[in-house]
Amino acid sequence: MNWNTLAVTAGRDALRQGGAVSPPVDRAATRIFADLDAIEEAHASGKLSAFLGSRTPDQTADAIALLEGSDCEAIITSSGMSALTATFLATLSAGDHLLLPDSVFGPTRDVASGLLARLGIESSYYHPLASEESFRTGLRPNTKLVLTESPGSNTFEIQDIPMIVGASHAAGALVAIDNSWATPILFRPLAFGVDISVCAATKYLAGHSDTILGTVAARPELAAKLRTTLRQMGDTPGPDDAWLLARGLRTLPLRMRQHDASARIVAEALRQFPQVRQVLHPAFADVPGHDNWKRDFYGASGLFGVLLDPMDRNQISAFLGKLDLFQLGFSWGGFESLVLPISLGTSRKILGQPEGTLLRLHVGLEDPEDLISDLQRAFAIFQSKSPELERVT
Repeated sequence: MNWNTLAVTAGRDALRQGGAVSPPVDRAATRIFADLDAIEEAHASGKLSAFLGSRTPDQTADAIALLEGSDCEAIITSSGMSALTATFLATLSAGDHLLLPDSVFGPTRDVASGLLARLGIESSYYHPLASEESFRTGLRPNTKLVLTESPGSNTFEIQDIPMIVGASHAAGALVAIDNSWATPILFRPLAFGVDISVCAATKYLAGHSDTILGTVAARPELAAKLRTTLRQMGDTPGPDDAWLLARGLRTLPLRMRQHDASARIVAEALRQFPQVRQVLHPAFADVPGHDNWKRDFYGASGLFGVLLDPMDRNQISAFLGKLDLFQLGFSWGGFESLVLPISLGTSRKILGQPEGTLLRLHVGLEDPEDLISDLQRAFAIFQSKSPELERVT
């Protein structure tokens, strides 16, 4: 089926739901069984919701699996980070090695250097745009998992996923991806041979900035390990949050198209401001990995970076203070536009630090011309003798 049709129909069966178009929320903890045979059969299934808890997360997971691709199973988790952490714990043991891109999400780096290190799991980093020869040098005999994140956090490098999959599998390592930026609508990692696809459903999948969840999808034998690990972690998402995720899926393709279209208009307008050194949008030819994006992706989302001339904290504060529609906030992927100043610090091991002031923008579902006007008002403070700038300098 077409993406639009899948998003609307996946995980729904109105006739089995009393005629309700949208599956009702199943709020349950303890379940009662008629006899010993029934309860033993439910427990033997290995599926928690068969004998305990809500079935709404599983219904939503079935819909996610259809979007992720054929021959896979999906699981809903309590957050994007719990989905990533479960991926690590399900595939790695003491003495194993994890290879991560140097552009990886900061909290993921923290899990590698903290929790995994305490468990005796080694971690190291590779350049997100490494050549095949260079990438292979990072693989070790004990490398069991390679993580990818495309585009990379904050600097938006698009990785060569087919190359990474081929080299990693040849070395006996699994490959996982944080696919939160693209979702399965814009990039289908399992079709490229990626073993485990993770999304922070908090972002585009749910899309309404009102729930925190994660998803993980893999072929059945890996999904079983992930499900066991999550159960041992005590990771149990609530039925109401899972229902909100299911609701968001119905409009996901429409929202992604609008985010993409609006973000490109805003990104192009940003290139006209003299204070902008580079717009880090994967659809632009000067962004690292752009050719990989053209080859592998169906489009772009609403999140990208903007590198400005160097500004001190007072100047950044004055600039942000003039924005109205772009509001300060963490996370992204909802209907609202966001802006966040980014400090990469010294955590990166291989990549150089961008020269200038880095902002991350999320273009929401507002009219792009209104968003451009919002930015114009903020950039106006850099005009000579701007009273707003004078008040903070």
